Amino acid sequence: MNRIILIGNGFDLAHGMKTSYGNFIDDYWQTAIEKIRRKPYWEDGFENNEFYVQPIPRSWEGDNNYLALIDNLNYIHTNINFKNEFFEILNRNKSSQNWVDIENDYYFLLKNCYKKPSRYTITKLNEEFANIELLLEEYLTKVQKEFSTSFPSTAEEMSFKRSVYNVIYSDFNFKDFSESSINQLAEIEFQRVINYIRDIEDDKISFSDLELSERETRLYKALINIKDKRQKIKKLLISDAAPNYFRHRPDEILFVNFNYTPTEIHYDDSPTDNEFDKKISTDVIHIHGVLNNKTDNKVIFGFGDEIDKDYLEIENLNNNEYLQNIKSMKYLESDSYKRLLEFINSNNYQVFIVGHSCGISDRTLLNTLFEHKNCSSIKPYYRKKDDGTDNYSEMIRNISRNFTDKASMRDKVVNKKYTEALFR
Repeated sequence: MNRIILIGNGFDLAHGMKTSYGNFIDDYWQTAIEKIRRKPYWEDGFENNEFYVQPIPRSWEGDNNYLALIDNLNYIHTNINFKNEFFEILNRNKSSQNWVDIENDYYFLLKNCYKKPSRYTITKLNEEFANIELLLEEYLTKVQKEFSTSFPSTAEEMSFKRSVYNVIYSDFNFKDFSESSINQLAEIEFQRVINYIRDIEDDKISFSDLELSERETRLYKALINIKDKRQKIKKLLISDAAPNYFRHRPDEILFVNFNYTPTEIHYDDSPTDNEFDKKISTDVIHIHGVLNNKTDNKVIFGFGDEIDKDYLEIENLNNNEYLQNIKSMKYLESDSYKRLLEFINSNNYQVFIVGHSCGISDRTLLNTLFEHKNCSSIKPYYRKKDDGTDNYSEMIRNISRNFTDKASMRDKVVNKKYTEALFR
């Protein structure tokens, strides 16, 4: 059995990287305001690709952020004039909600372009979206460069790294698995031992004739003279004592990183285990591309929810501009999605969710992963908040939106009792 490590933006944030959309917008305004404040006294305006202001403040109150800029401009009775309307909407949403999701906002505006036609056309939306994509890539490149030279540098970071590493390479906990997967595993274990156990029961061989580990010896002794050995094996698999009788670890681990940053490089070297002949095989797929790759794995920035009820209408518009930033179209520009399909078709697998919100902007891909017949378990590692609460329930609600088969969801998703808070 294999394991997929599903990495989202929360993974980078937990490592101290300021990679959220909100971080990006805050940094944008800090940089822009610093330029405005450095303007010589004889220049009375400021302009870039996104906005212009005229006149500019000659004195400044507050921090270098968007709201402070608004206040300082109000004081001299002027406003920000946005040249990029999409960017204006992002900032308005962030100011009112203290939160922003660029991809969801894009999809909302995309639907408005055909449902409520106005001067704001799909062509203009895509042009402005492309401008924000370039700015975001520049910002993330800067953040990644700073991170790569500093992590891990403190005892706290080293401890955090060890805890994450140990989770990634942990043995399988059989309580995590769906009912059908447990039955399948019980059958595999039954077929592996039944002939030897019957021979022992018939006095054809003895324990000393077999080269058994301590764990295997305990299992064999637990099954001797038991009538329903299959059922006994199943009960042992899902018991708290399971590690005393079985040890299963992943054959392969695939890091599926939805970020543009390669933070998984700190974890992709599997540990040596003397009990097994070889190390766990690892591989990495950056499903949304990597920074500054302009050839075979370009950054994919857009929306990915073909399950949405409006998506069929969008396809039927017969206007390719509406599909320009749909992720499933862009997946075909690299081999990442194909490699992911090959992996999930090759063997049963468990999904560990680390820092991914499982929001609807990635619903098409997540539905493929979660509802696949080979998916045996989905284990969400949640975040503990400063006030003592956590986001487990929020994650489960988001995960549910990626399922069309709710019974399958309830069978596969690991309940809170058997998972843990990995991040703060």
